[in-house]
Amino acid sequence: MRLAARGRRDLDGGEDVVSDPWVVAQLKRQARQIHVESILLGAALTGLALLIPG
Repeated sequence: MRLAARGRRDLDGGEDVVSDPWVVAQLKRQARQIHVESILLGAALTGLALLIPG
């Protein structure tokens, strides 16, 4: 996700700059979606943990 946010990718030969604007936009969109999902999942799991009586 770090590379996708910067418009790069790693294809086993090191970092490669993506020159196609459509692919860059797609990579950034996917990275943003993963960030949002991880934040929501973390918040949900934290909420569940707080509900468990201790």
